[in-house]
Amino acid sequence: MCSPLGHEAVWSHRAWRHLADQLAAAGVPVLRFDYAGTGDSADVASQDPMMRAVADIEAGAALLRRHGAVEKVVLCGLRMGACLAAMAATRVGASGLVMLSPVADGRAYLRELRALHAGWRNSAIPELQPPPAPAGDMDVLSFRMPAATVEAIQALRLDRLDKAPAPHVLLLDAGPEHVSPAPALLGQFHSLGAQVRMERFDEYPMMMRSAEFADVPSRAWAAVVGWVAERSQPNESPHESITAVSVSPPPDTLLADGMVEQPVRLGNGRLFGILCTPERAPADLVVIFPNTGGNHHVGDGRIFVELSRRLAREGVAALRLDVSLLGDSLCAARTMDLSSIYSRTARHDVSLAVDGMRAHGYRRIVLAGVCSGAFLSLHAALANPNVTGVVLANLVKFRWDAADEAEASDDLRSARVYLAAACKWENWRRLLSGRLDVARIVSATLRRIRHRARAAGAAAHTEGGGESGVSAFACGAVRELNRRGVRTDFVYGASDVGLREVRLGFGRQLEAIASLPSVDVRILPMLDHSLFLVASREAFAEQLLAHVARVQDSMARQLVRVERAAARNTVRPPRPVRVPARVAQNPVARQKD
Repeated sequence: MCSPLGHEAVWSHRAWRHLADQLAAAGVPVLRFDYAGTGDSADVASQDPMMRAVADIEAGAALLRRHGAVEKVVLCGLRMGACLAAMAATRVGASGLVMLSPVADGRAYLRELRALHAGWRNSAIPELQPPPAPAGDMDVLSFRMPAATVEAIQALRLDRLDKAPAPHVLLLDAGPEHVSPAPALLGQFHSLGAQVRMERFDEYPMMMRSAEFADVPSRAWAAVVGWVAERSQPNESPHESITAVSVSPPPDTLLADGMVEQPVRLGNGRLFGILCTPERAPADLVVIFPNTGGNHHVGDGRIFVELSRRLAREGVAALRLDVSLLGDSLCAARTMDLSSIYSRTARHDVSLAVDGMRAHGYRRIVLAGVCSGAFLSLHAALANPNVTGVVLANLVKFRWDAADEAEASDDLRSARVYLAAACKWENWRRLLSGRLDVARIVSATLRRIRHRARAAGAAAHTEGGGESGVSAFACGAVRELNRRGVRTDFVYGASDVGLREVRLGFGRQLEAIASLPSVDVRILPMLDHSLFLVASREAFAEQLLAHVARVQDSMARQLVRVERAAARNTVRPPRPVRVPARVAQNPVARQKD
């Protein structure tokens, strides 16, 4: 399975994982993987990242043939993954090719991405002026494309293929005919001798959106599974086919650049994570990163991958966690919503991960989360005495109650969903085709932001007094953490919607935490809500590293105190007693004869 790149890989991860599960359940061995430099894979420098990805697909096909006992290989690609799959298909001798909303022209694709990023900046962070990307690089939401990648994509043109990529091709077309490349590819591949079937992919827009709202296609995935099954000879028992792939598995440990990574299962196998540890000295301290929104464990812009590896090089372990409903956990859900993301189950999962890390031997455990991940971290810290510290970035809600269930929380939608609205795929398709007025979109979105800011300020003014509701819970929570000595750092962007909640909780001047030495609130000028900006991710990293340093200093001071106490309490041998000389000189009584 050849995944898309960047934010499209993050948004579609749930759908992609469930397509793999459906294929496996139909008896088809499946390989889902990350290209070098993406997802959980190692970072490998390359002069041509696209051809490197093609080589990764070749390696994946070879691995399937070697470990999966298969003869026929079908490549299935989504978006840029479909383009890469077409380029790799002849190299691997693919018997079939599935192309889902394929990218056929690199220049057109880059134009689409630039429009998408500009729309997000203008609607979600109009007040921020981040530094520009280095010359040649290109920012697309939370991902920065290096210049080499931009150049390689720009040169891609599938209409220049002079040989059919595979004898059988399935095309799923998501776009309007006048902008979609699929009809042209259909004719081209037909003329080159391939048997091509094309179907509509009407579910695509509902899949390709921010992960907490992204759907898993049903009709499209059924069509893909049926088409692939027709061209394969699955085992009689689907479960046997899954077992066959794992008979002689390749090593599951990544060793690179001073760190070691391996997948772990926690919570009786329900939870999945990637544990990243220092290569040499064992670590006493581990940082756990829960999911942000509906994203899987890598995080936006691979933030948790990069932070994990940075920590490992500093001698600190890190766990990139998928709670039971998300990512690569065993029973990850097909559908997702805000209530599930903030659910008691998700909170309990993070606490189970803390227990799991404690069982692995870690004496100090820090939770670090963004937005909903901050919420899960806070509640896990309150529930689990093994938590040493928490770093909470842009926490929007202190608690989640029946009212939130009913409303799905406007503030949460304003925080994460400005992203979803700005990044709605169909809007930008319409914009690029000239059927949508970008000035009108941006103007309307800015009006919404100003209206919400005024409403938030009014609410904070009228609701801020008294320790009731939010304030009572927030104050009680931080007092409890402070009492236990849990270092608690709140981090906010200067215009973040979560500041309303923190001021309701702690007072307009944060006076409720003034007397709590272990609790701090920091407001940073360049911190967008989801940490899409490179500058925002770096600011969060600095706060986290400073927090870890304080925890380590505390550990060192505690060790000194323990050693001193042990030295004071050590039982010393009694001093020798001086015996008076006259007693010492008394002759020993002799027995009578």
